Amino acid sequence: MALALWQTIMNQYHTLTPAYGRDYNNKASAKEDLRNGKDFVLSAPQGTTYCSVRDFRKGDVLNVRYKKQRNVASFTLKEDGKL
Repeated sequence: MALALWQTIMNQYHTLTPAYGRDYNNKASAKEDLRNGKDFVLSAPQGTTYCSVRDFRKGDVLNVRYKKQRNVASFTLKEDGKL
C-alpha cells in the first residue's frame, strides 16, 4: 500500500536506450522517435524489457541515451503516453 501511494505521488525516472541497434546523433532525433512511439529498451532492477512512450504516464521523466550511449537527453511527459 505504501509503495503504491509513493508511486502515485512521485514522478518516476526511467533510462531508455534505443532498441534494435538504433542510435541517434542528437537530442531532436531521439525526441522524434519517442513521439512516434518507436521501441526502446528499459533496464530496471527487475530486468530489461521493450517499451515505448505509451507505457509511461504524465510526469514521468524519460532519460534517453544517444551518441553511442555517451549522452543523455531528458524528457518529461506532459500527458499520459505523450511528450
